[in-house]
Formats: sequence, structure tokens, C-alpha cells
Amino acid sequence: MYDDLFLFIKLAGFGSFTKASKELQLYQSTISRRIINLESTLGVKLINRTANHFELTKHGQKLFELLKEDEITIQNKIHKALNEEDIVIGEVKIMLPHTIPLNIITPKLPRFIDKYPKLKLRIYYKNDDVNLHKNAIDLAVIYGFPEQQSQKIKLVHKAEAIAFSTPEYIIKYGMINNLENLANHKILTVLRDHGEIVNRINLINKLTGKVESVKVDSRLSINSFYNALKLVDTGEYVGVAYTSVIHDEISSGKYLNILDSNYSFESANFYLIKRVEDDYKINIVADFIEDCFKEYNQRS
Repeated sequence: MYDDLFLFIKLAGFGSFTKASKELQLYQSTISRRIINLESTLGVKLINRTANHFELTKHGQKLFELLKEDEITIQNKIHKALNEEDIVIGEVKIMLPHTIPLNIITPKLPRFIDKYPKLKLRIYYKNDDVNLHKNAIDLAVIYGFPEQQSQKIKLVHKAEAIAFSTPEYIIKYGMINNLENLANHKILTVLRDHGEIVNRINLINKLTGKVESVKVDSRLSINSFYNALKLVDTGEYVGVAYTSVIHDEISSGKYLNILDSNYSFESANFYLIKRVEDDYKINIVADFIEDCFKEYNQRS
């Protein structure tokens, strides 16, 4: 019965049989059968089923509210009983931006995974806002101050951006010397995951200290960083990326900063948010991500 109770908690949290089936890797028929068995054992109806979805009954909602934190409590008690730091059991779902992790988090993942062999990470890469509860995400690194202010929020990184091109592009088209000149260059604009085109660039004028904004040509907008690099490599486009992502290419001279030294991009703030505060395994992963950013910030 206890396994079925935890299955019910998971199902109620996901909000649909389809999502529960996908995330838990169980057939929908298996989930349905086990929930029916649980209802029979308890003697009450927990969910009202329809063709496409379900709703919790009054008893189901009450049971879910009472027990939804118990899985976390049991996990924490297991870790406390074992009293071994390296025994972390369970699955953590993470959402990260597309590019920021490349040289900050990704290279450190193998060692972290080796340290916790019973821990499973499910990492989704997305640049849009995320609703942790709705999307069943345990923690996320997001750009900009989150709308979900009920979650624990921590600033982990201030990213500096750079406009870059190949030396061949500069020979052919020149540097970006001012904002008027910027509008004439072929700059790759960002296509966000939900379809928004980011075609306005805000720059800080170092001489005046003011932020100046300019709209750039958006004939070519893409949502793939790797394909953006391929386009920059043709010598026909300017890319915009965070310095942490293309640090090695800038150092080697493959790419050059094409923006006049009197201008710089506004820094971008990245925040770490967690769905819950007292989950041992989520906190282990959150500490790892935070340490990755701390190490990079101290080094740069």
C-alpha cells in the first residue's frame, strides 16, 4: 500500500496520467490499476477520471496535502540514518539555460555523478521562465528576477556579454564603432523557445554612463547556439554570447570583440530557484551548481 500511496502523491503532483506515465516510466494502465487498488484498500475514492484528465476528490485532495511532503521527509531520514554524505538516493529534475552551463557546470558533471552513484539527474535546457510546481522541476537557473517570488531565490552569476565575429568579418565589414553603425551590421538575433525574437540590444555608453538601446536587423533569428557559431564562422555574421561561453575562442584569436571599447553590454543576472527547501537530494545538487558558479566567478 505504501508504494501505491507514493505513486498517488506523484500522480497528483504531475496532474495527469500521461505526464506521470512519461516521468515515472510506467504504463498508464499500471498507474490506473494501482490507484484503483489503493482506493479499494482505503475505502474512499481519490480521483474522478474523465477521458482526458482527472480531478482529485475531496478525500484525494486532503490526502495529497497531508502526504505530499512525506516522501521528502522519508528521504531525509534515510540519509540521516545512513549518516553517509555520499549516499544520495533519488531523482532531481533541473532546468538550465542553453549556454551558460557549457563551461561552468557541464565539465564538472561527470565527477559529481560519480560521487553520487544512486542519484539520477534529469537536465532540461530552456531559456524561458519556468513554473517549478507546474512543470515538476526541482530546481532551475534562470535569467532575470523570477516571477515566482514564493520560491527561495539566490543570485549566483552576473554574466557579461560580448559581440564577436571572425577576423575576416572585421576586414570585410569593419568594427562596430557606434550605435548607428551597429544597425548596419549583420547581427544574429535570438529566437526564444516560446517564439519571441530578441532584436533590441541595450549597451552601456562608458563615456556617459547611460544605457542606450538600438533595434537590430532580425532577418535571421535562431535558437541554436551551436548553429549560430557555424554562421559566425562563415565570416558573414556577428554573434552575441556570454564571455564564459566563448572565452577560449576569444583567447585564441578565433573570434574578436567587434564592439568599440567605449560600449559594453549590460550584465545579465542569473538566479537559482528551488521548488522546496528541505529536500536533501535537491539541496546537494543546488550546492553543486552554486559551487560551480562560485569557482568560475572567483576565477574570472
